[in-house]
Amino acid sequence: DERGSVCWRNQATALCMTLLLIALMGAAGHRLWQNAQAGIAATERHIVTLVEVETLRKQIDDPGTALAADVQSVLIKGSAAMVRVVVTETSSLGEISPQTKTLFYRQTSAGWKRKGPIAAFWGQAATLDTTTLHFKFYELDRPNIEAVAEPADDFHRTLREFLGLPPLGAAERITVTVVPKKSGPAILADGTLVAPSPILSNCNGDCQRARVLLVGLHWQLVARSLQESQIQYGVHPRWEPMYMALAGWLINHADELPTILNDRVQGRHALPLRRRIYLFSSPVADAPYYAADSFFYALVADRGPTAIPALLAAFGKEDNWPGVVQTAYGVSVGDLRAEWKAYLRTLRKAPGPAEGRDSPILR
Repeated sequence: DERGSVCWRNQATALCMTLLLIALMGAAGHRLWQNAQAGIAATERHIVTLVEVETLRKQIDDPGTALAADVQSVLIKGSAAMVRVVVTETSSLGEISPQTKTLFYRQTSAGWKRKGPIAAFWGQAATLDTTTLHFKFYELDRPNIEAVAEPADDFHRTLREFLGLPPLGAAERITVTVVPKKSGPAILADGTLVAPSPILSNCNGDCQRARVLLVGLHWQLVARSLQESQIQYGVHPRWEPMYMALAGWLINHADELPTILNDRVQGRHALPLRRRIYLFSSPVADAPYYAADSFFYALVADRGPTAIPALLAAFGKEDNWPGVVQTAYGVSVGDLRAEWKAYLRTLRKAPGPAEGRDSPILR
């Protein structure tokens, strides 16, 4: 009937109006999206140009080095931008040095200005646990944290065993906080390790930021563990230089520690007597016969990794080097010197080339 027909026409009209409104909103939304994308693209181009201008200004300030900037990516978040750029320096001698940097900008009334790290780009807070370490970080750093977590944990467990420290339980994990700041690594009063985000590392070549973070953790874990060992062994202040030397040796051989701990250092074919002469004198605290690195290397090669805890324990009981040697290894410096003189006498009786070849130098 006529009333039903009118009702149907009204419903059809309302449906058509609704569909038209949806279509208009979709078109408007698409136009807004296009405008937004165009705005973002324009902002990205502007920031790329800004980075190039900054590089040109540096070039003017240092005309002896050619600079070139290659922007890899620009990420816009509100009124802030994060830029990944490779800056290549070419010296007057033709030496090429590329360096990958992460730069930050914020939009101000005077335009885009360079700023320090902007935390908003790092995302949500996260954690990751290993056997001995508790990592606190932000999602942007997750790939690097996951890459270093197990190697750092392996190094830490080996290091503690190497120094004679007790193993850590789950409740005793060391906290490692990775922060979006360009501050140097630190050890807080409660023992927490604080490391700057590897995203902020300026690195050369293929830019292995995870490796940069791992090396920094090596330093921090060595420093913290040595502090703990000083307390455990009650080390006398006199032997502080030896601790500094040991820290350097542990860092230099960080990648070798597991092998050293399990298999000892290679090269045990050398004469035992020749290796023992490193105990004549402390290479740091007394008149140095040999460099500290050679001292610790030879010590472990001769006596195995348990020699280090024995040495550290002696540093807590003795205040002179002969006392350290006697306490740690049960041999007197005087007996060692006598053995060495006897060995030299055997060399003098050997044919000429042998004497030169076996000169009293620790290798």
